[in-house]
Amino acid sequence: MSKNEISKSKQKRLDIENARKEQQRKKALANLIAILIPVTIILVICLVYFLNQSRQLNYGKYLTEEGLISNVDPADYIQFDYKNLSYNRADLLPDDATVEANIASLCESLAELSDDANLVTASENTISLSYTSSIGGVSYNAATQEDYTIGSGMVSDLFDETLIGHKPGDNFQTEIAYPADYPDTNLAGVTFNYDITIHGIYVAPEFTDELVAINFSSIATTAEGYREYIIQQYFDENLREAITDSLAEEGTILKYPADYLENVRKIYLTQNTQQYNQNNQMFYEILGYYPYNSVYELFGYTTEAEYLASVDSAASNDVAYYLAVMTVFKNEGMTNTREEVMNYYAEQGYDTASFQELETLYHFNYLAQMALADKVTNYLMETVTIID
Repeated sequence: MSKNEISKSKQKRLDIENARKEQQRKKALANLIAILIPVTIILVICLVYFLNQSRQLNYGKYLTEEGLISNVDPADYIQFDYKNLSYNRADLLPDDATVEANIASLCESLAELSDDANLVTASENTISLSYTSSIGGVSYNAATQEDYTIGSGMVSDLFDETLIGHKPGDNFQTEIAYPADYPDTNLAGVTFNYDITIHGIYVAPEFTDELVAINFSSIATTAEGYREYIIQQYFDENLREAITDSLAEEGTILKYPADYLENVRKIYLTQNTQQYNQNNQMFYEILGYYPYNSVYELFGYTTEAEYLASVDSAASNDVAYYLAVMTVFKNEGMTNTREEVMNYYAEQGYDTASFQELETLYHFNYLAQMALADKVTNYLMETVTIID
């Protein structure tokens, strides 16, 4: 996996990032259930297959329990001047639009339902509604009071248009004749009659000192303090990414540890083949045909030679990254004992049982390597030069 894939897989396996709050939505058309159920079953089958196949890969091969590449002195393989790493502060800070978008999203997550009759629905509002639908007088579908975001298209874009310009408490009827060429074939050419009631509109609070003090006192007590917190979060994440890039790209490789490099390459090839088989099987179960004729086609390459060259490059980048990590680790006299590794994963929210499941899939030595890389990155975040 490339350095970017390293970051993505870490995020997925370690649950480092905080999950954002999402609106729970339902699609109104009942026949969607007939599609979702088999798709869900297929995905579960594919997941089980993937997990079983993953157990056959030896992620920890040629790694020590500390997470180091076995029998490798990094000084023999790479030259990496990490002590002179420097970054411009301005390049690591978010712009104002990004900060304000985060604040807006935060306020939206705290929105409360209002039945104020002075409010009027608009695009992107989340509302509470009920509706029934019928075709030629025959009942088709009904939705009890539920949340719906105007513009989401969860029923249809034409349905969403009818929701604009109404007030809480409004009840209205509308007819929608879907054209024959409508993209959703379940609706194309059909005329639906809807009876809709708007129960309320979710209104986001203003971003004030009081809002922050009540909801986020563990982070900040004022709006400005929370804004500074957001800026710092982006700065830290951007610095972490910049350091990861430096670890992967700025070392001079003298040679590669051949056995370890080949194992990383094997992991790539095996995982990609698993994904190819999984995707093809899922499409076949749903659509009745296999969309991909080869692994390299799945990944957007026109020839197998191009695909294999990309795998070789990705594997080499991975090894270069970990050789740079080892350089810092060794030179700074760091340790990464089994206890430290266990504590690291405990801090990420893994209890004994869930860590054992992770270990079964990836092997302890590989998990130790991930913890070691994070330890080195954290060290560099405290020691690199930031130019104001």
